[in-house]
Amino acid sequence: MRIMLAALALASGPLTATAQQAIPSNGYRVCAPEQTMQGRTIVREACGDLVQPDFAEGGFASLSELEAAGEARETFLAEITAYAACVSGFIDAARQPGMPADSLAPDQAACAHSWAEEQATQAVRDYGRACIAYSNRSMMDANLTPWSGACYPTATGNNG
Repeated sequence: MRIMLAALALASGPLTATAQQAIPSNGYRVCAPEQTMQGRTIVREACGDLVQPDFAEGGFASLSELEAAGEARETFLAEITAYAACVSGFIDAARQPGMPADSLAPDQAACAHSWAEEQATQAVRDYGRACIAYSNRSMMDANLTPWSGACYPTATGNNG
């Protein structure tokens, strides 16, 4: 049995080494920008559109601004969850029997879904960075109330 597993490992080694590796970065996109815009346009009537809060502008001047921005982040993440569910429903409806099989709408809508997930990630990053900047400033500036909360959402479930 060990010999068989070793042979299998050796045989699969060159395959994994020659397989093209996807290396994600901040600029990595699943869909071309044109496809994303088409997808957002296609699902806009059914699902609305998203407007990301701007957390990167100048930072927070007070603890109440920071807390309000945290609530805005949570609201935006809930909007993205609803938007993604709507887009998934749109895709499912477009793939039902009787619908045109050659329609690009499901693929374009998937690009809108991907875009929405990117917006969620960016909102969490922007808020987190601004929150940390406020927290750091509050330690040095006696006029600012120190922040003792979390700047990033905690992971839920068993996602790793």
